[in-house]
Amino acid sequence: MVGNTPDTSAHWIQDAPLLVGRSSFGAVLLPNQHIMVAGGRCNSSAILRASGIYSASTGWNSTSNMKESRYQYTLTTFANSTKVLAAGTEHPPAQQTAEVYDTKNKTWTLTSTNMSTGRYLHTATLLQNGSILIIGGKNSSGTILSDVDIFMPSSNSFSKVNSMNMGRYLFTSTLLNDGSTVLVTGGGNTDNQMTSTAELYVSGSWIPTNTHMTQPRAYHSAVLLKNGNVLIAGGGDGGTTSYSTAEIYDPTTRTFKPTASMKYRRGSFTLTLLPSGNVLATGGVDWTTKTLPTMCELYDPISQTWSNTTSLNYGRSLHNTILLNDSVLTMGGFNGQSARLASCERYKY
Repeated sequence: MVGNTPDTSAHWIQDAPLLVGRSSFGAVLLPNQHIMVAGGRCNSSAILRASGIYSASTGWNSTSNMKESRYQYTLTTFANSTKVLAAGTEHPPAQQTAEVYDTKNKTWTLTSTNMSTGRYLHTATLLQNGSILIIGGKNSSGTILSDVDIFMPSSNSFSKVNSMNMGRYLFTSTLLNDGSTVLVTGGGNTDNQMTSTAELYVSGSWIPTNTHMTQPRAYHSAVLLKNGNVLIAGGGDGGTTSYSTAEIYDPTTRTFKPTASMKYRRGSFTLTLLPSGNVLATGGVDWTTKTLPTMCELYDPISQTWSNTTSLNYGRSLHNTILLNDSVLTMGGFNGQSARLASCERYKY
């Protein structure tokens, strides 16, 4: 449903579908509560350049295509969300490239320089100073990267900065409350094994946290809580095992401690911080049972407990969720079928 939906408390409402189904794509919030999606896979063989813009009043409309086909890449807003950086891709010819979408002229332009290395399954984190940190990932040779680039909007170019202490992919990166420190957790290491290690980007250097996570994780999610702590949850190995466990990172002590487990095992899912301070866990895949949990749940940081909230209409992983003024929009994803999901659902909070 598009436009004025009924004010239904804690319920998933079907919304306008994407113009094309997609998974492993990028999604960002633009000014005026608009959302951009770009790239991704639309089936087991086709990679997308297509982009679309959502508004609650009109649903999805096309905008200009990216210069390159991209999936397993990063999409990041900057310049007060008036520009968008698309960086990397698993698509080999374009792995080292990046491009910028300008919301004013609605065009994509390649950056002045490429990244220092091709990469995918990396992360991108917007720092308070307006630059974007591009971290880790894999390259076309299968090398797991510790390399880090920084994108400088003023020059529309990349510079290489200090590398992480270890290579990793399928990890998380979270900007902490000071606006400049980035927490990196877990992922697959250079032996292609899940790791419990974590490290911090502080003043241009990488520092290991004082403790490891409570367990190794990849395909997990992390979100900054209102109190400055970070909630890390779920994950798995991408094949036979998923986790329901969760933990809290305390930036004061630089340590991890366990918190209550989710009610469902989830990998390749999303965590969304709601205005209430609670966190919504949406979708994902349980590789242990080969199922897609549709029930969503809320984490309460005060009681440190999870509770069921309401079910998605469609199970999905490798999807995206964006927080809007009155709801969370969940878009696309993968449900085990070749054709990716076009369906979108809105959670009224």
